[in-house]
Amino acid sequence: MKKSLPLIALTILLSGASLLAEVNVTPKSKKITDLKFSGRIQGQWDGIESDPTTTTEDRNHFYFRRLFLGGHAKMGDNWGGDLVLDFAASPNNEGSGKADQVFIEGASVWYKSDDGYRLDIGQKKVPFGLEEVTSSAKMKTIERSAVNRQFAETLKFNARFTGLFGSGKLADTGLSYDVAVVNSGQNHNSKDSALNHGTYGYDNNELSYYGRLSYEGDMNEISYLVGVAAGVQQNDDSNVIKGYDATNAWNIFARVGTDPFELEAEYMTGTADTAEGDHDHEGYSIQGAYIIEQENKGDWEFVYRYSIVEGKGDQDLVSAKEIIRRGNFTKDEDGGAWELVDEFEQHYFGINYLFDGHDIKFMLGYEMNELKDTDENGGSADMDGFRARMQFLF
Repeated sequence: MKKSLPLIALTILLSGASLLAEVNVTPKSKKITDLKFSGRIQGQWDGIESDPTTTTEDRNHFYFRRLFLGGHAKMGDNWGGDLVLDFAASPNNEGSGKADQVFIEGASVWYKSDDGYRLDIGQKKVPFGLEEVTSSAKMKTIERSAVNRQFAETLKFNARFTGLFGSGKLADTGLSYDVAVVNSGQNHNSKDSALNHGTYGYDNNELSYYGRLSYEGDMNEISYLVGVAAGVQQNDDSNVIKGYDATNAWNIFARVGTDPFELEAEYMTGTADTAEGDHDHEGYSIQGAYIIEQENKGDWEFVYRYSIVEGKGDQDLVSAKEIIRRGNFTKDEDGGAWELVDEFEQHYFGINYLFDGHDIKFMLGYEMNELKDTDENGGSADMDGFRARMQFLF
């Protein structure tokens, strides 16, 4: 029964969409003033080269990248709640043995003041990383950059946590702020057993802190966004041998655009305190996009992104396995010849066709991934390939 969950979810989504005009949904509470459902279907194909040191087959597979079903309710102008579930994701990672469980994409109760600031309690993304906090529905690339995935998937530093979130804008200034006080462990819910450890683990009974300040405006038909974010993630210090304390990180980002061009860039740097000394992680990404609009037809969008990330202070700090999503790696007793490396460089070339904006679009991208190692393996290796995605939003 569990293995049929994605199929059941898709059937419900499509059936619900077709009957939406005929069904009158009434909230349980008579005080609810606005109620809506949302959905996101992303069907994807990956064709990625395998670990070059093995005979593992190259990835060639269709699957659902995301199957979102959400509910959003408001009680007046100030109170509300959101719940979004992903029927295509595992609560931890592939191979965990829990791939058929439903993932909590987001869940929070919120209060929004008349002055514009908002307070959420629940599970959301912490304010760190420009690309990370951009919705996957609006991304111009199929997967996020190498530096983003290193911090989010390997270090478990940013992305989703459970706790308190605040956001707002300073009136008539273009300045906005976001803050978060959350559990140290990342992902899924507040239960210790469900949280992701990452490279440095987490302290069950400590909190982590994130903050972001950004400025947005326009000048002579040029729009721009600049900002800085920082965070402190409390790591696992229960193991005397490891002696992990905390990961401290900074994020600087910018976006500038004028039709039909857009350019964005971000830089991340973080240091993990360990008994062996500091482990430094840093990298950046630069992305450019050009869109060709066609009257009464869909739009073409061309994208290029370059990203690089490296680890300093110890060997093999960069997880190629996490960065190359669904790449085929074969583990050996040392963790895999190219699974962990010193440096990772990525080029992405993409063509998107927007049938109706982001609501219906097709994406095709080619990744060029170079893995660089300085230990006994030495040299570098490539794992390249195509990805394609079809998206429908409702």
